[in-house]
Amino acid sequence: MTPPIGYGDSLAIPNQLQQVLQQGIDAAKAGEVDQARFLLLDVVEQDQTNETAWYWLYQVFDRVDDKRVCLENLVIINPQNRWAKQKLLEHLTAYPSTGIPSQQKAKAKRKKSSVKQAEAIRSSRRPVTLKLIIAFWLGISIILLSGGIISAGEWLALALSGQIELTDLTIIQYFDLLVTISFVTFGLLGFYITVTLFIQSMVGFYGSILLALGLLLVGPTFSLILQPPNYATMICTGGVSGVIVLLTLASQSGFQSKSNDDE
Repeated sequence: MTPPIGYGDSLAIPNQLQQVLQQGIDAAKAGEVDQARFLLLDVVEQDQTNETAWYWLYQVFDRVDDKRVCLENLVIINPQNRWAKQKLLEHLTAYPSTGIPSQQKAKAKRKKSSVKQAEAIRSSRRPVTLKLIIAFWLGISIILLSGGIISAGEWLALALSGQIELTDLTIIQYFDLLVTISFVTFGLLGFYITVTLFIQSMVGFYGSILLALGLLLVGPTFSLILQPPNYATMICTGGVSGVIVLLTLASQSGFQSKSNDDE
């Protein structure tokens, strides 16, 4: 559909908002309706009198009520908008049960509809790759922390019973104690990363990469120094860690959208 005169380009508004508006218009023209809704809703949340944004929201909304809210706001913002008046009249004729709300009701409905649409779109913007790495870190954290706690409990029981002294430990026992501490530490770090990934914080993004690289270094190294070397474990730990690094990098769009929401 060819837009009415004045709706093809963004209006003279602050540069950042103008850029978001233009991105929303471009997405709408390209048929990327979800992205267009997301961007245009950001615009009207900051500038509720933006006539251009409401027009393009009308174009990308599917629900009848949402389209009506857009038309009502176009008429409220610009009572001289003949196109919006005609469309609203056609809409009310086709859906007479919806009625004509007052200006106050229209504003309230507009805000409610915008919030619902924004929440729905934002909740769906968490990439599948991000969900996969969240699941991985949650699972590996439970495994590492459980193993570390069990091992730490055994060490504590031996220490309390007097069967072992820290000053009398052998090299193998020191290594076993180091592994126990590492399991607990990595488990706690894994839980922290899981939480920060879930809330789409950049701390979780970089933490996932760094911890996965750490596992990529430590896992194969321990596998090789064993006698005899455990090549199967080396390949497994190295491969899984490498995949997690790649999945984390692939999920970067989820963190970028969250950063845009916070702004």
